[in-house]
Amino acid sequence: MLKGIALLFMFVCSFQLEGKSVDPSHPKLLIVDTDADIDDMLAILYLLKSPKVDIKAITTMGDGMSRWEYGAQNISNLLELAGRSNIPVAYGARKSLSPAGTYPPDSRNDVDDVVGIKLPYNPVRPVRVRGGDLITDIVMNSPNKITLFCIGPVTNIAIAIEKTPAIAQNIERIYMVGGAILSPGNIDGRPQGYKNRVAEYNIFLDAKAAQDVLDSGIPITLIPWDVIEHAPLTKEFYEQVSEDRKTPSANFLYEVIKPHLIAQGKVKGHFWDPLAAVILTNPEIATYRNLNLTINLRQGPEYGRVMISKQGQAVQVVTGVNSEAFYTIFLNTLNLVPPLKQNHNESR
Repeated sequence: MLKGIALLFMFVCSFQLEGKSVDPSHPKLLIVDTDADIDDMLAILYLLKSPKVDIKAITTMGDGMSRWEYGAQNISNLLELAGRSNIPVAYGARKSLSPAGTYPPDSRNDVDDVVGIKLPYNPVRPVRVRGGDLITDIVMNSPNKITLFCIGPVTNIAIAIEKTPAIAQNIERIYMVGGAILSPGNIDGRPQGYKNRVAEYNIFLDAKAAQDVLDSGIPITLIPWDVIEHAPLTKEFYEQVSEDRKTPSANFLYEVIKPHLIAQGKVKGHFWDPLAAVILTNPEIATYRNLNLTINLRQGPEYGRVMISKQGQAVQVVTGVNSEAFYTIFLNTLNLVPPLKQNHNESR
């Protein structure tokens, strides 16, 4: 049953992609831009298994959850786990374009260490091309439009657009995971000397880049922090995963969520990037509203806030999700076993 943010908005609009219709028999050509958080890894594993997308490359950055020197190699090793070791992975921007802080160091340490989960080593090294340049090369040389799935600060995307504005013409849509519309944000401490209760980290850590991407004219679907209430980590889902994990990808999910089991059999946590990934491949599970949005770039306690404004850019915002559909699609896809025509780790 849809609830929460979907009820806060006065109405929702039905889903409709702008521009050319997409042939469902052909997978979306996709570039994933990530800060290599654990939630990101779960989303990437899902997308690697989904027949609805074809990942052409993955780019990382150093201004999000993982530190620059760890992110790309961790994602490369994740590809080895999934039996997709040859997908290009690139180191992206080292620093934000904005005067922002960082995630708490303890959180970054956990992510750099993949929360203690041992990933197989991928002998295929990340490519030498920087993230923004790799995005540009792929987009400009593709005969079909590319979709971008952005699950961290969008620094790499902003750099690519600034250097080569023409790439906007060959990008089908950007799925941007970030921002808080009506819910409180998730900023810890006082990273700029202020207690910030309205911003969310993916936008906050590079607010300028986020605004530049909004201003690019590329169609954007925003999956905001508000929708996480539709995908909590429940005891029922934990038990389902523990009993139904046929592949290394599904087992990785189990290893990630197992520590969240706390006293009296309760669990805590939520899915956000995996939810966004399932929405990308199955847009019918969500409800949407078109809003004009802008980013607050003024230093202070509301820096990085996503604001509804008549002067803002038109963005398609996810407002609600069919939770049961998400859980079913997510786990079933992670459990897909690939054909034996190639030597995939996933089939072992």
